[in-house]
Amino acid sequence: MFTTFANTAIDAVQTSKKIAVDTFVKHEGLAKSLNQFVDSQTEYTKKAVETGFTTATAITSIFADKSFYSDMAKTMQDAVSNTFVKKGK
Repeated sequence: MFTTFANTAIDAVQTSKKIAVDTFVKHEGLAKSLNQFVDSQTEYTKKAVETGFTTATAITSIFADKSFYSDMAKTMQDAVSNTFVKKGK
């Protein structure tokens, strides 16, 4: 759902870039190259947003899992006991 909104915003910005190129760049070859660059930007940006949302979803599911907090508590207990508890000689 969020990806759809992001892609719509990306398309709006990239379309305005293409319109600017078509309006102000009169050389056909240069305009074609610039529009290809805008297409590459669009592809990259959409993939970056998709990857960001996927990563955020994965991290959220880890934080939502109770075992994450149990593991972290055990790790902290082990660290504290290894640091402050003197071992016998």
